[in-house]
Amino acid sequence: MSTPDSPEPPRPQAADAQNRKPWPMWPIALAIVLFMVVYTWINMQYRKEGKAFEPYQAMMDRKNAIVEKNFYDWYSIKTSRAPSNTEIVTPASATTQAYENVLDLEIPEQLKYYMAGRPVLVPGFIKTESPDSLTPGTPLPIRLHVPSLLAEDDRLHLLSFYKEGQLYILATLYVEKMEDFDQSLLQGEPTPVTFLLPTDPIAAETVEVHFINTDRLAKWTIQNLDPSAATVEEEDVDGEPAAS
Repeated sequence: MSTPDSPEPPRPQAADAQNRKPWPMWPIALAIVLFMVVYTWINMQYRKEGKAFEPYQAMMDRKNAIVEKNFYDWYSIKTSRAPSNTEIVTPASATTQAYENVLDLEIPEQLKYYMAGRPVLVPGFIKTESPDSLTPGTPLPIRLHVPSLLAEDDRLHLLSFYKEGQLYILATLYVEKMEDFDQSLLQGEPTPVTFLLPTDPIAAETVEVHFINTDRLAKWTIQNLDPSAATVEEEDVDGEPAAS
């Protein structure tokens, strides 16, 4: 005996679908407004004073701090401008010579690999002065005589590198290439400008200074008045730098 088929449920009519009302939007809009109000209040209530944390800049600062002393034991010494020009009471006696390709021929090979790129050196004759002695921990003034407009330009810098009694100072311009620099800034009467060079890692009794710009090499000797006061990084048993 056959079983009669179950009747199919009635299908919704097209008219019912057209008459169905959409969900109201005001609860969603209200939720968004409430979220923005609460988020703004929390942000203002618990925001820390001072400069916002910049993860990328913090990472770069840490990287720069780590590479101040590289695998070849060269120290990259960051110089800064002195707030005012400093008189050099007992200047060191320097020898100067014109030198073609000075950057290629005078810079040690290890230091070439250390530098991130080829620096743009300041052209022309630069009279340079520094004291004939130093004490570790006390900044060493380096006094340059350059055209007045160049002396006021923030792109004038000194790159300094030290290792085992050898100090290299490069007069540089912070530009990608010389063509990017206004050549008129390189003209005019010489004006003194002083940079301060940190001396913390200098432990040698005698320091040989090599001052370099585009086509000139100047050399002089500085006596270290207190080599034991130097702060030198040494490798500990785990391979990490440790100050001594």
